[in-house]
Amino acid sequence: MIISQTPLRVSFFGGGTDIAEFYQQHGGLVLSSTIDKFVYIIVKARYDDRIVLNYSEREVVDSVDDIRHNIFRETLRLVGITGGLEITSIADIPSQGSGLGSSSSFTVGLVNALYAFLGDQKGPREIAEIACRIEIEILKEPIGKQDQYAAAFGGFRSYRFLPTGEVEVKSLAVRDNEKLALEGVCRMFFTGITRKASAVLSDQLKNLSSREAELLAIKQIAETSAHVLERGDARGLGELLDQSWQEKRRISSKISSPEIDGIYSRAMEAGALRGKAPGCRGGGVLLLCSPQRSTLSVEGCHERTGPTTVLIHATWNQDPSERRRQCRAAGLAEAPSGASIALY
Repeated sequence: MIISQTPLRVSFFGGGTDIAEFYQQHGGLVLSSTIDKFVYIIVKARYDDRIVLNYSEREVVDSVDDIRHNIFRETLRLVGITGGLEITSIADIPSQGSGLGSSSSFTVGLVNALYAFLGDQKGPREIAEIACRIEIEILKEPIGKQDQYAAAFGGFRSYRFLPTGEVEVKSLAVRDNEKLALEGVCRMFFTGITRKASAVLSDQLKNLSSREAELLAIKQIAETSAHVLERGDARGLGELLDQSWQEKRRISSKISSPEIDGIYSRAMEAGALRGKAPGCRGGGVLLLCSPQRSTLSVEGCHERTGPTTVLIHATWNQDPSERRRQCRAAGLAEAPSGASIALY
């Protein structure tokens, strides 16, 4: 039995510049971090040749072609597994419409687990590229490449998307005390509002030619923002997050919604410095920066935004070297990617 554990991510800066239609012309840059919330994929051999899938639904089929779930179906096809296994997917937080890259974390975790099931351990770059191929080339999802790379590599990193299609991956110099400082001032709320990212990104792509200036501004903010993360600068981080989000809101009316705007306004009244919605879907998670002294009032603001708004307690995920140490201590064998693998 194989269990993969793949982190979700918070995209701080540069979201939207990882779409091919933009980076092929101008290059793209995204700064993000994975967090300690995960998608788990469990793969187990069966006694027969059937395929059993357990997610929000349950599928029992005799052929890969009969699978309704697009990512399960196309990943099994690509890997070359035709039957005789059961796969279960679970997640630490609601995985649909969270704005934390859960769909790509699912794909990365599934790719990682299925190749491990076959005894073929892949590296993080290869896993990320395979996941991109499945989601972007095969399924034609109008999405970028940042989420697959963040899930595969893990940690605080920058991802530079070159016009050639290559991706440069660099670690950000965020020390442990700066990570703790950021954890102390950053709060995430799950709003209970969900939309498919593809619907919002389709609208963004449609407006790309007329909104190129906004994406260039988003990229420029990303180019100059690494220092606020590396210093653990809450005020600077909040201001830049807000600037980037305001630019992104101009690209598509679906980036935000009256409900999200209302929650954001109430958070500012409660003492938050600024923030953003890390995804692009007009819902999901809202990331807020608040000074230590106003943390309680900001945390309390979700109680006034409706019964579905929930505070998410998350810490920034460790870099892979630290995760490897923890996996060894827990008796897990980790793949050379952001997703760890347990073998049973």
